[in-house]
Amino acid sequence: MDNNRTYELGYLLVPTIIESEVDTAVATLKNTLASVEGSVISEGTPEFIDLAYQIEKNVKSKKMKWSQGYFGWIKFTAAPETLEALKKAFDANLELMRYMLIKTDAANNVIFKKPKVEAKRGGEESFDEAELESIASDMDKEVVAEGEDSEQSEEGEDLKEVHETLPNVESDIISEA
Repeated sequence: MDNNRTYELGYLLVPTIIESEVDTAVATLKNTLASVEGSVISEGTPEFIDLAYQIEKNVKSKKMKWSQGYFGWIKFTAAPETLEALKKAFDANLELMRYMLIKTDAANNVIFKKPKVEAKRGGEESFDEAELESIASDMDKEVVAEGEDSEQSEEGEDLKEVHETLPNVESDIISEA
């Protein structure tokens, strides 16, 4: 009897991995799965992303902090008894910042397309003088346009009040009685 179940491993790799070595780190994760006789069904290519918040982790008695990382996932089948061994192996992997193992369905392949925003390594985005003047000019135009709209919106509010006023039906009720 085949008691294998389908699981998904969502993972964040540390950003200190050289981009050319990310595939090696993913191969290490797959080898860990293979060591417990798990078989990979599908996977998502790791993407370098900005994290929503800073993650801290103790690595070799040092507190490390990261605000970026490589996010990816692997869908696989394995026996439920092997999950404890997988957890221990993933906890020992120093290239894994965080991971999550969830039970899923083999046919559950929902992929949401979102606008891709490239994570930047290093410093802030820089603009030349012409770009800065163009941005400032656009912002000035928006402020002027908002000022013109405020006069029209006051007139619109007055009309809205008149329109939303409830009719006086009290006299109709008294005459019907």
